[in-house]
Formats: sequence, structure tokens, C-alpha cells
Amino acid sequence: MKIPTANISPYPEEIEQWWWNKANEQWPDAEEPKIVRMLQEEIVVQSDRFNKERHFTPKSYGSRELSLLAYGNFYFPRTWNHLSYVLAEALELREWNPPRKGPLNILDLGSGSGATCLAALRSFRDRGVENPIELRAIDYSGKSLGYLRNLHSGLYSLWPGSKLETKRLDLCRNLSRGHEKKYDLILLGSTLNEIIPEDEPEIYVNKLGEVASLLKPSGVLIVVEPALKESCQRLHKAAAMASEAGQVHLHGPYFNGKGCPLVNVDSPFHSHEVRSWKVPEVAKKINGPLGLNLVDLKFGFVLLSKKPPRRFEETATVFRLVSPVNKRRGLYFFVGIASDGLEYAYEIQTRDLESGDREIVERIERGDILEIKKHLPLGDGKRIRIPNARAIETLFSPR
Repeated sequence: MKIPTANISPYPEEIEQWWWNKANEQWPDAEEPKIVRMLQEEIVVQSDRFNKERHFTPKSYGSRELSLLAYGNFYFPRTWNHLSYVLAEALELREWNPPRKGPLNILDLGSGSGATCLAALRSFRDRGVENPIELRAIDYSGKSLGYLRNLHSGLYSLWPGSKLETKRLDLCRNLSRGHEKKYDLILLGSTLNEIIPEDEPEIYVNKLGEVASLLKPSGVLIVVEPALKESCQRLHKAAAMASEAGQVHLHGPYFNGKGCPLVNVDSPFHSHEVRSWKVPEVAKKINGPLGLNLVDLKFGFVLLSKKPPRRFEETATVFRLVSPVNKRRGLYFFVGIASDGLEYAYEIQTRDLESGDREIVERIERGDILEIKKHLPLGDGKRIRIPNARAIETLFSPR
């Protein structure tokens, strides 16, 4: 079992330092402890807004310098890594191939200060994609777009050969009207949950179809949302409905165009990733007394395209983990959604593991995609016993 199968580029220290310098420039006469306290107080407000209140207005965090600087120093690296993981899956598992000639056209809707789209630029360059890149970023916040422009130009060596165009626009408007350009990659990073009312699912579906209409025939739409259960459930329901209506094909997180089965059942789990990452030092410093969980990188996502998805054999032996790897009573066990679209419970008896196997099994993360070469169905067939760690192959295990 190989871990990792894909390498995620580390969050650049140059960006971490850029944001910290901006905070110091904003309050040149303040000592570091005071700056940290101001950022901490604003992060508490933002954390409550993202995770409890779920109420967003143009003044939420895109109009004040303090809000933007708190986000940049604390949340920006998390958002960056969310996109890095999903884009790696599109490129390395889902068989999406960016154009080999001509410019790579990217549209970021709700870009904010650029964590999602700049992560995409950096990922392409890290993977040796040499095409010119033309990025169009749209957001309602002029100040956020200003930070994006300054960051893009100030650290241009991270994404050479890229051009940036920004536009201030309300994303609630019809985006396809009068928009003739088509894109290879469209990004929606934690955007739809903020602009679409919770009681308007048809608006969510229509917005996905509207955005997908801006894709080139082989283009990909990446939608990332917070890991909150209600946000993920809304996303997966809307994506399945858009797919059923023929507006777009589902490529991920599951298989063969199938939606998430967890949205229709009473399950202790919901579809989202829990990934490991290297927490930036500035974020650690700010988090000190706040005690927020920085270790786990949590998010939900879907991958959509106009072209049909990669086909997997429909079986219980290819699956994506939707639970943590748990251990009890001589067993490691976890839950997965398989390529046949069904939920299964998988287990390995600890007595069957050889030296070093435990460490390998415990490195499996929620969101990894595995294939079992040998297995034994138990009971009604929805419980699968894996004979040993050597029977497991990793199809996608980014780190």
C-alpha cells in the first residue's frame, strides 16, 4: 500500500510572510502582541459566522481591513489547501487533462483575496504545466480583489506566465448572460453556501447549471464547501439534481457519475474530507489561546464536467473512505462509498497485521480512495473483511 500517491505542494512561506507583513503595515505603531490580539478577536467573529450564524452580507468580511487581514493570516492557507487537494484529484485520478497548447483559461467565482485561484496557479506550475494561464477572478468585494491583485503581482515568481483580470460583480446575477468566453477550469470556493438561501434548493441547482454552461466541452468545475453537514448535504443534493437534469456530469467525489448516497439515509457520517497538512507558523501563533482545531483540514467538494466521467468497475472493492479509521476489539474498521454507489463497512483484524502494517493502516485518511484485491463478505454483504494490509492498494492518497 503506497502512501502518498500524490504530493500536495506545501503552502508557500512567501505568502505566509506577505500576509503577516500586510498586517504590520496596517498598524505600523502596534507591537506584535497587540496585532495578534486584534486578529484573534476578529477570527472569533469569523469562526462564529462560518460555523454557527451562517449569515453573510457584503460587510461580513470583505469590506474591512481587519477582516481581510485576519482571513489572510488565518483562513487563507486552509482554503488554499482545500483547492490543492481537489485539483490533485481532478488531475491525477479523474483523468482531467488541461490543454497542452494555448492559454489555460480559469474563472474563479467568489474569489475573495485569491486563496483558491492562486492555489490553482501554483499547482499547475508545480506540476510542470507551462501553458500561459489567463485567470479571471470575480467577487463582490473590491477590497478583496485589490489584495488579490497585489498578491498576484507581488509574488509573481510563484505563478510565472499568468495574467489576472478582476471584476466586481454580484454572483446572484445570471452569470451566463452576455458571457461568451468558455473556461477550462471554473472554481467556486466556499461561495454557493453564502449566496443561496437554505430553503431554495432549485436556485442552487440552477446556479450549478448556469456556471457549468461557461465550461469548455472538456472543462472541469470544482465546487468546495465547508465541512458542515448541512452545507455538504445541500451541495451533493444539488449536484445530483443538476446531473440528473443533464446539465453536467458528476466526476467526484464518488464514481461513475453517481451521487452521494448519504444524503438520503440517516447516517452518522456525511460526505467530506478530513486531511492532514502542515499548519503555518503564523496561524499557530494566532491560534494559541483560541484553541481552534487547526490539525484537521476539513471540507466538502464536488467535481463536475460536461464530459462523461472516468469509468470504474462497479464493485464493493473500490471505495472512498467517508469515516475515520477506528480501532476497537481487535479490529480496524472504517466506512466507504464504493464504485457501485453503495455504502459498506470494512474491517481488518489486528491479528492479521504484520510488523509495520498498523502504522500504514493508521495513515489512511478520510477521503482516500482504496482498492481491495482480496476480501471476504460478511453477513448481508455490506460488511467486508480485508485479510491483511497487503490486500489494500491506494488509488488516490494525497499528502
